[in-house]
Amino acid sequence: MEKLAVIELGASEITFTKLNFTSNGFFTIEQQIKEPVRLTQDLERDGYIKSTRIEETISILKIFRKIMDNEGINPNLCYADPAIATARNQIAFLDEIYKTVCLHFRVLSLDEQVDALHLACLHSFSAIKGLVCQIGDDSMQIIQYNRRMVVNKCNIPYGALNLAEKFDSIVDFSQKMDKMVDFITTLLRKEKWLFELDEDIEFIGVGKFFEATGVLCRKSMHYPLDIAHNYEITDNNFKSIYGLIKTLDIDKAKKLKGVSSMRADVLASGIAIIKALFNNVFKSNVKVSTCGEMYGLVARNILSQAEKPMLDILGYSLSAINEFYPSGQNMNNIYDLSIILYKQLKVLHRLNRNYVKTLRIAASMCLSGKRISYNNYEKNGFNVILGSTIYGVSHNEILMAAFVVANQDSDNFSLSDWVRYKDILAEEDASAVKKLGLIVKIATLLNVTGSNAVKDIACDILGDTVILKTTVEKDAKLEISQAQTMYNDFKKIFGKNLQIL
Repeated sequence: MEKLAVIELGASEITFTKLNFTSNGFFTIEQQIKEPVRLTQDLERDGYIKSTRIEETISILKIFRKIMDNEGINPNLCYADPAIATARNQIAFLDEIYKTVCLHFRVLSLDEQVDALHLACLHSFSAIKGLVCQIGDDSMQIIQYNRRMVVNKCNIPYGALNLAEKFDSIVDFSQKMDKMVDFITTLLRKEKWLFELDEDIEFIGVGKFFEATGVLCRKSMHYPLDIAHNYEITDNNFKSIYGLIKTLDIDKAKKLKGVSSMRADVLASGIAIIKALFNNVFKSNVKVSTCGEMYGLVARNILSQAEKPMLDILGYSLSAINEFYPSGQNMNNIYDLSIILYKQLKVLHRLNRNYVKTLRIAASMCLSGKRISYNNYEKNGFNVILGSTIYGVSHNEILMAAFVVANQDSDNFSLSDWVRYKDILAEEDASAVKKLGLIVKIATLLNVTGSNAVKDIACDILGDTVILKTTVEKDAKLEISQAQTMYNDFKKIFGKNLQIL
């Protein structure tokens, strides 16, 4: 396992990210530090980054350099926001950084920024057609893609920060937000292709302003999951948040939970931009992405086939989890046996294909609760799954998988716990959880020794009895004996007797 440091020199902050990665292309974030530095403040006056800002930046970078040296992290990826390219002294500024802290920063071009965003979405969403909107401090990037190709793109030269500064003279907060929405709307309407989008396109919002809006939406509706990525902001929910922000004064807005570290006026302008997008561009819910250009740049540097979008996003996520937090050497066999049982017992469970991803997550992470404690590891696995980074699936599928893992022990099913998530889960999901939990448990017990003795299973249904015939390559008496202990649960859930041979 190796380490990589990524330093992003943004228009308003410096972000230091430390990652662990492996030779076979898996990576995970270990640490992230953000320090505010308004590099482009007053840049429009004379075109120069001020000396005080340069000194402050170098002081912060020295600390990051020290962290890297102490841990022996090399190589590193350092890049600067395209907004810095507008500074007349950008070359002298970056040279001074290199001479002082020996960090070579490269200013991203707009094309590189778009490519990184595209790659990040392809590696974290399963959307075939997507419209990606990234709101920054000084600009906004919008790209449309269809499968592997970017179809359209544009750069709007206003983000949340410089938009707030542009309308700073307006005292009435409500009027100010209306003016900002109208201004952004005018800029959006210059891009004709934004109003000719396909009906089946998915909308993805990237950056801290979409994330902050997602936090406010989840809190307003008491959303029971604390998962930011792939959270869907609905038009109605957003309207209530916009109305709330619009009527607050600056002092009250500073006290909003979850976004207190963000300047209230900048948050308001970011939400005004999102309002303009909902009014003109978004035809449906927008999905929040926590994977921005940094994720795309890292993917390009680390993944062995970064130039080609990965075809199995969920599989990559689950493999990465097992790479860094292994639950056991036999997880692949447990997964294979779960899929075999799912297919063989289809006439009994009668579940549609919508539950396949749920089963895949649950079977791949059925032993993950052992990271916390072996005692009641099935129930522990519920929290492990909800706390894991899993891409390419909905919140419903992640939550379902957590319940399936917990319900490997049928005594763990709690109606009160289920009711807590009633707004995410469907009524028929409860029955599916019990059936899938049993399937995963039987698969786990058929590999209880970790020897991968059971290679295949065939199912015969004779009247009120289900016979599972195992194909083995070595002695599997213990595995079969353990799996047979699920007789009572099988009878309760499927109404049939169970016999394993």
